[in-house]
Amino acid sequence: MYQSRECRPCPLLGQPLFCLISSHVFGAEKCMKPQLGPRIHFVPDQEFYDVNTSLMLTCPNGYWPSAMEIICVKPRPHEGLPAPQNIWFMKNSTGLWPLAVGYMRCVGKCQKPQWDPRILFVPDKGSYDLNETVILTCPVGYWLSHTEVSCMKQNPRQGSTASQSIWHEKNGRGRWQPVEKNMICVEVFQVVPGSLVVSSTSIKLNWTCRFPDACQHVQATCRLAGPSSPPCKAEKVTEQEILHGQKGTFACPPLQPFTVYSITISVPPSTILFTQHLRTKATVPQKPEQLQLDASTGTLRWKALPSCRGEIIGYQLNFTARRAHDGTFLNFQQVTVNHSVTQYTPPPQSPGSKYTVTVQGLTAAGAGDASSLEFQAYISVSGQFLGSWPWTAVTVVVVLSVMVTLSVVIVWFVLSRRRKAVPTKAEEDHYVELQPYENSDIYSVIKGRSLSEEEAGAGGQDREPTSLHLPILESSGDSPSSVRVEKMGRTSLGQW
Repeated sequence: MYQSRECRPCPLLGQPLFCLISSHVFGAEKCMKPQLGPRIHFVPDQEFYDVNTSLMLTCPNGYWPSAMEIICVKPRPHEGLPAPQNIWFMKNSTGLWPLAVGYMRCVGKCQKPQWDPRILFVPDKGSYDLNETVILTCPVGYWLSHTEVSCMKQNPRQGSTASQSIWHEKNGRGRWQPVEKNMICVEVFQVVPGSLVVSSTSIKLNWTCRFPDACQHVQATCRLAGPSSPPCKAEKVTEQEILHGQKGTFACPPLQPFTVYSITISVPPSTILFTQHLRTKATVPQKPEQLQLDASTGTLRWKALPSCRGEIIGYQLNFTARRAHDGTFLNFQQVTVNHSVTQYTPPPQSPGSKYTVTVQGLTAAGAGDASSLEFQAYISVSGQFLGSWPWTAVTVVVVLSVMVTLSVVIVWFVLSRRRKAVPTKAEEDHYVELQPYENSDIYSVIKGRSLSEEEAGAGGQDREPTSLHLPILESSGDSPSSVRVEKMGRTSLGQW
């Protein structure tokens, strides 16, 4: 077995020559361990390796090999040429390269530090050579205390070993100093934590600017996040304000409840410093519509409420019972149903009662405006439910009752007047004398009657009672003789 070197130009290494390390073992497919330097260690470490076997290379602490992996490869033979020797190759992310003795060495490197992930490294690599300068930047709107760093070997007089290397930063005086703490991108513009206040009709926040000069063109915008969909209609809102100074407060104009708005703070033309979608808080809902009572089943129904002012979580029904004839309070009952229920059948109620029911929608903010309905107690005949009396039927019954009562009163009044106009029999018997009528030729008839016992005794006891029959005296005209006859008749009657 023997090992040979062949030197050729290598543009990759930037050197005029590199030497290929080849090995040959007579009668066996083996590769001899390459001579790369005392500081490079092989894993596994042995004198001979099989063809196509990969080896890992390591260096002492704080150093890294130029290539982390090598492999011994046997090239394909060419026709008419002697069998080629086995050759060592180094392996990296770009592929296989012939192993160069001058290139393989342990070098001091610094791994890319694990700082703020928003920091951008220029150049951006996994590791950096000693004394290599790296430029650090942050996204627009952020600030970094130091923008230039370099990986340097630690000075022994600073308490570190010679093999250790650390990152240094360049200060404002142009001097290098060790990085003592984690480097962070600091927001130039910042929304004060905990200052964001969202209500049902407004959004408000407080802001600060570390460098007022950098915030001269910062503007805040408040707008509707997206188009509204029926039945919930939201008006478009666009509010813009240029922010000045080192701190302040930004507030959106009056907004609609339970609606999503976009709050954006930016630097024109397109640099976003802060953006967030926020939903205004819920408020109480509007009152339910189309509240009605099914008279055939006694079921209350209403139209479901949309979640325009807040998510509907249920409905609240309040029942108040009173006596129908005088309105005296009887009892109160409250029922709550979930958001998917739009009808309710109350239990049977006491006859002769009047009920008032109100229905309110419920959101996280509480109960909204109420729709109300009044109805009479249920009526049942032979155990069959007939439903409640609607107020229209009650009104008709009341009007008819009033009309019948008035008719009875009127009839009674007319009859009583007529009875007063007709004389009774006792009144007729009272008039026993002739009643003269003026301008009349006819006299009244004197009804005959029997004398009583007292009257008969006055005239004599032996005389039998005799009925007096007076003739009807007629007059042919208004003459003095007529007057005389009348006087004579009265005299004779007095004598009797």
